[in-house]
Amino acid sequence: MNRYPLPGFRDWALFAIGLMFVVLGFFVLIAGRDSDARNIAIVGITFFGSCLFVFTRTILRKFRYRKLAGIDVRIVGGVPVRPSKWRVVALGGWLLALGIILLVFATKAPLLISLMSAVVAGAGLLLLVAALLGFIPQGYLQFDPEGFTVAYRGWRVQLPWDQITGAGVGATADNPALFVSVHDQGELRIEPQSARTQALRSIARTKKMVGWDFYFLTEQYGLDAPVLQAAIMRYANDAAERASLGQRVLAAPKSG
Repeated sequence: MNRYPLPGFRDWALFAIGLMFVVLGFFVLIAGRDSDARNIAIVGITFFGSCLFVFTRTILRKFRYRKLAGIDVRIVGGVPVRPSKWRVVALGGWLLALGIILLVFATKAPLLISLMSAVVAGAGLLLLVAALLGFIPQGYLQFDPEGFTVAYRGWRVQLPWDQITGAGVGATADNPALFVSVHDQGELRIEPQSARTQALRSIARTKKMVGWDFYFLTEQYGLDAPVLQAAIMRYANDAAERASLGQRVLAAPKSG
């Protein structure tokens, strides 16, 4: 899990399939002689274009992660790193637009396809509304001299640096993720205390599900997983470095 593999056969095959259907869609759109053909082309370009975008990002991410191997990272302590609301808004808008286009142009599609398009559009709308109203995303990550803090909805937990035993880069449903393990869950500092039982149950479920105590989808925070991994292991392994997390960098006063 700590290796950063280059794009493999599956990545390139999916990229090639997506590109082929997008090119074919544009050919049909230009050469099509009736509205049905053009509608099919628009649906194909929209759907496979979305897939191609995802496959391309995956390939570029794997190349970027390989370059980040062994990177030296230092963090400004005491600053919450929050997940990006606008990433959720963008995802919701994309799903909403995709679903609407499929519904409008795939008029002769089977009922099941129309229902699936409606579900995609509905999911996008829910994400948009929830993000714009502030319901999602929640939580933050924070580095402090005492430990690494992870905040969730309703509770937060600080992982003392001496308790962190490892951090690995991997993926969950093709989404880049960072996985962290601790020595003793009983030593975790959970607030508020009233949420301790709930928090430990959640951590235990994560451990059972993925084999690690914690995991984060790093793109939500605008971070590359290898960068976050390097930062966590730097402070977990070097007690002297942790003191720098208590320092605050202040802007120099303007002259005059």
